[in-house]
Amino acid sequence: MKPKVIIHMYLSLDGKIETDLEGYPDSVKGGEIYDNITFEESKAWGCGRTTFEYLSNKNIDLSSFEAKNNPYVDNFIKDDIYCFSFDRKGKLFFDSPYNDYNNQKSRFVQVLTEQVDPRYISYLDSKGIAYIFAGKDDLDIDLFLAKLEKYGIDKFFLCGGGEINHAFLKADKVDEISLVIINGIQGGRRELTFVSGDDVSSFPKYFNIKEAKIMEGNTLYLRYVK
Repeated sequence: MKPKVIIHMYLSLDGKIETDLEGYPDSVKGGEIYDNITFEESKAWGCGRTTFEYLSNKNIDLSSFEAKNNPYVDNFIKDDIYCFSFDRKGKLFFDSPYNDYNNQKSRFVQVLTEQVDPRYISYLDSKGIAYIFAGKDDLDIDLFLAKLEKYGIDKFFLCGGGEINHAFLKADKVDEISLVIINGIQGGRRELTFVSGDDVSSFPKYFNIKEAKIMEGNTLYLRYVK
């Protein structure tokens, strides 16, 4: 059995990902609800590369690192909570092996392909950052899920952004969608929705409503199942 995959997103009322809305104090409570669900229901969560760019060190020069021999071998490190970062070509440079988010230290696990510079692996090793390989030229979602199962993870919360959510939905690997919706409307055209991709050949997708709950702070919690 593959691990259960749940897309878990925090949205504005008009379906946009960014929810730190000026003038909407209820968004604070909505954020708390979202984070509590994340860490209470799963010990493994993850996001696409763009989501984590704010944590990346922009001043790393790989010329000071030597390429590893046989670099495309997993270095998965056992821990209590995992934060998976889908970084196909190795563009993120974290200074710490942990994502200290919401007062929870989640161990970073870089999800890579064989397109990464072998020197990048040496950088990750120097920081004690875990990594797994899931594809040669592009992300192989089946291989990623097989490796989650191999490493004892039976539930995975996919927390965006829109492109990685799109990829998992396109591959029909999503079992459930969990949405925490606050009462603010962004109103813009350019903000991303929680599913966004160019190839819609396998869409639309349909899910059945499982739960609808009104929470504190004018927050709505929706759950859909495949």
